[in-house]
Amino acid sequence: MIGQVPVSNRFVVDTNIVIYILQGLEEIVKAMEVLEDDNVEVYYSTIVEAELFSFHELTKGQRVKIRGILNLGEIIDVNSEIALKAAELRALSRKNFQRKLKLPDAIVAATAFMYSAALITRNVEDFSHLRDHGLYIWNPFNDDN
Repeated sequence: MIGQVPVSNRFVVDTNIVIYILQGLEEIVKAMEVLEDDNVEVYYSTIVEAELFSFHELTKGQRVKIRGILNLGEIIDVNSEIALKAAELRALSRKNFQRKLKLPDAIVAATAFMYSAALITRNVEDFSHLRDHGLYIWNPFNDDN
């Protein structure tokens, strides 16, 4: 299943992108307008949800904003299929690329694979080695994706 081609209207959003949206970074806010199209499917891993809400100094207003952003898409639970895909990606990363793929990143990438979606992230370096195995990455900060 590693060689899946993403459907052009499906996106998994990484944690860093939501943080940039919350910060109001103009280039991200503008780029993310693409996701507001009714024909676009947006997904967030529960890992992203956990990472966003784990900051100990979040205000009530920030929590409301985070929830509002997450409500624009579908939150995907980590099920056995995604967990096994994440394990496969971690093993592949170590064996073929001598890279340690962190479990949260592996779960986010596995979610993108399982939903045939492009991964939206600024942390391209964390995932770039998976491009040769079918992961499409969109970095809204860089037009040379």
